[in-house]
Amino acid sequence: MSKRTIALSFLAGLAGGALTHYFPALPVLAQSQPAAAKEIRAERMILVNEKGVVLGSLTDEGGRPALRLYDSRGSEIWSAGGSIGMRRASAGK
Repeated sequence: MSKRTIALSFLAGLAGGALTHYFPALPVLAQSQPAAAKEIRAERMILVNEKGVVLGSLTDEGGRPALRLYDSRGSEIWSAGGSIGMRRASAGK
C-alpha cells in the first residue's frame, strides 16, 4: 500500500472516532424483549458456575424428568427421576 492510502485510512479512522463522540449510536436490539418472561421452554437446562463448570442439569430421560446436581469437580452428588429402572433419588456417593 502507498503512504497516501495509509494516511487517508488513518485520517478516516480518526474522523469516524471523533464523529461518534458527538453523534452517539442508539442501542440496537435484535428483537423486542418482553417486560417479564412468564414461561421458559427448553428441552434441557444446564446450570454452570462462573468458570463454566456444570453444577446441575434438568433433562428428559426416556420421557421422564431427571434432575442432577454436581460438585465443582463434576461428580454427581444428587439425582432424582430419570429413566424407568434407575434409582428415583440418591444422596451423595
